[in-house]
Amino acid sequence: MSTRTPIPTFILKTYQMLEEPKNSNIVSWTAQGTAFIVYNQQQMEKQVLQNFFKHSNYSSFVRQLNLYNFKKVRSNEGQIFKHKCFKKGMKQYCYKYCRSMLQFIKRRNQEDIQAPQIQEEPTINIKEEQNLFKECALDIKETNNKLKEDMKLLQETSSYLIDQMQNLNHFVYNQSVDIEVKFKQVGQMLHAINEELRQENKSDTQTNKLLGDYKCSKELDFQESKIGSPNPYVDYNSTALNPLDYECFIDSFL
Repeated sequence: MSTRTPIPTFILKTYQMLEEPKNSNIVSWTAQGTAFIVYNQQQMEKQVLQNFFKHSNYSSFVRQLNLYNFKKVRSNEGQIFKHKCFKKGMKQYCYKYCRSMLQFIKRRNQEDIQAPQIQEEPTINIKEEQNLFKECALDIKETNNKLKEDMKLLQETSSYLIDQMQNLNHFVYNQSVDIEVKFKQVGQMLHAINEELRQENKSDTQTNKLLGDYKCSKELDFQESKIGSPNPYVDYNSTALNPLDYECFIDSFL
């Protein structure tokens, strides 16, 4: 591959200026991308030129364009400047091709000395153009392979996540079934305990009733045994009288 001619600094900076989106309301490519248009000369001087060149003089900028054989066309929108080798290029893969076109833009004095055979609309070397397209094709192929690898990785990751989700769903389902069985067992146990307590309460009630009946029977027997029977605690053999009875007994003899 032949050695490329360096791109003039002025041409390169002008191209970079047009690729800056924030300048599009002042200067930009035309819709076809074959030329560029300056909408406002005053804003061009104040806000754009000084960011790319060592001056902010619009007239000087136009003189430089004339030296590089740019054609100026007036329109209702602004001033349009055009050169066959100065076109808007694709940002991704064809930028190398666009840069190769820029190297054919020469100042007038350089064209007269170095390459008088090159016309205003130079023809690009076919072999070099083919090599450039091969480089673009290789870039596209490498990018395509990288995208395929990324897609494969995404598919593997997606499959892994799907498997993990299915395992999680299965685990949650088994846990819910296990919890439901345990709740059922606990309910059965509580029911059995409640039934046992109810039986115990019923048995205690019957026992208390029997004990109450037995106690009442014993008390009745005891009361009946007391009627007509001497008091076991009274000493009937004793002749002792209390003082009042004794006085009454004495008075009966007087």
